[in-house]
Amino acid sequence: MRMLIFTPKEEKKLRMAVRATKLHEYLKKNGVRTILLPDFNIRKVSFSMLMNYLKLLYFMVTRKYSDIVLIENERSQRLVSFFKKLRFKLALDIRDNRALQRSAYQLDDTPEKMDAIQKLLLRNIEICDYVLTVSQSCKELYPRQYHDKIFVVENASDPHLFTCTKLPEELRVGFIAGIAPGRGIELLIESMRLVKQKVPEVTLAIGGTPGTHHQEGINYYVRLREQYTSAWITFRDDIYYSLNANKFLQECYVTVIPHPDHIHYHTTLPVKLFDFLACGRPVVSTNCRETAKILNYYECGLVAEFTAEDLAAKLIQLLLNRKLASHMGANGRKTVEEVYNWDNMAKKMIGVILG
Repeated sequence: MRMLIFTPKEEKKLRMAVRATKLHEYLKKNGVRTILLPDFNIRKVSFSMLMNYLKLLYFMVTRKYSDIVLIENERSQRLVSFFKKLRFKLALDIRDNRALQRSAYQLDDTPEKMDAIQKLLLRNIEICDYVLTVSQSCKELYPRQYHDKIFVVENASDPHLFTCTKLPEELRVGFIAGIAPGRGIELLIESMRLVKQKVPEVTLAIGGTPGTHHQEGINYYVRLREQYTSAWITFRDDIYYSLNANKFLQECYVTVIPHPDHIHYHTTLPVKLFDFLACGRPVVSTNCRETAKILNYYECGLVAEFTAEDLAAKLIQLLLNRKLASHMGANGRKTVEEVYNWDNMAKKMIGVILG
């Protein structure tokens, strides 16, 4: 099977688009011939776009019945319709519902822009033959008339990249994410101040990068760092997924996902959840539906309500109980090795398309 993939811009040091990159890697390892068209934009004139056009021409000239065109997130209706008219099989991978994501990140978008993103996504769903979402809750966001062609292919981790080690002696709480408003960082810091009263030796390490596409994201990160950096709270903006995220997590005793009570966080399954688990680190998360379901079912972390007090209580419980923390960390590692790894997700995706 060959797959033509319209994918995000390739990064030498991977920070974003982890799902896309890892799925492509493991699709290839499972025998799919992938033809990537990174950062495809017909308005651009560049050498990279010339190469994209040549690869597209080759794909069309050597067309086979089993060929698949994979679209990621919403794409131009004109582009999707073009392949539909040529009777290619089309798959749509909804990594993020960008309208909900942007609402969660509190970006200053107009209602008209948000509505346009949602309408385009729905048109893409209607046109495509297969639609992939990261959770059952995400699937249920879309009209029931499309559910027969919507399949759940969850996010995951790479247990070869993220390795499991014993919990360190230092009681460090770790958090990795893109830094943006609405991701619960203030809630985390507030809860950690309460933790500090009970566990004086605890430290907090925040690894992440600001949203460089938006000045407001950069300004927000600078304000956070200037306001909260201290002897026991550190910020790292040099953490890369495939370079040093593993080492960062191995230096943490417990990890945390402090997402707010928002529909985006209830329906998504963040990649970082599975990377935390792959490193053998117990996770404390706010009670976001899909994340909480994983932590409770596999007994690999604790779930807190959306308050600093309860988040602090759950962190303290693990910080003061190394046996429980180690047990949950081991459960998390096993969960990634057996279920939530990118190899399994690539095979699941192939199974959906081949029927």
